[in-house]
Amino acid sequence: MIMEHLNIPYSDWVRYEESYESIIWTGQPKCTKTEWEQAKIELQAAEPMRLLKEERNRLLAETDWRFRVDQNPSQEWYDYCQALRDLPSNSDPQLDENGQLTNVTWPEVPNA
Repeated sequence: MIMEHLNIPYSDWVRYEESYESIIWTGQPKCTKTEWEQAKIELQAAEPMRLLKEERNRLLAETDWRFRVDQNPSQEWYDYCQALRDLPSNSDPQLDENGQLTNVTWPEVPNA
C-alpha cells in the first residue's frame, strides 16, 4: 500500500506493508514508530471522507455534459449536483468491515 499521504515531517520513504518495520526508507531522517502509528491512525480516520469525496467527484463528473452551453439542464439536475457538493458537510461516512463506504445518503439521480 502506498502511503503518500502520511504527514510526517522530514521523512522520506517509499512504501509500507502493515508495519513500521516494513517501511522502505529512501532518505533520512526516519520518523519514529510512534509518529508513524499516529499518522496511520489519522489516515484511517480520514479514509471514509476521502472515499465519499472520490465517489462524489466521479458522480459530478458524469453530469458535466448536461451543463454545456448547448444543453438546458432542469432544476432537478442543478439540485442533484448541489446535493452531491453538499455531501461532505451533510454526511458522517463510515467504513464497514469490508472497507465499503456506509452511512451516506446519496441523492437520487434525476430521470431525464
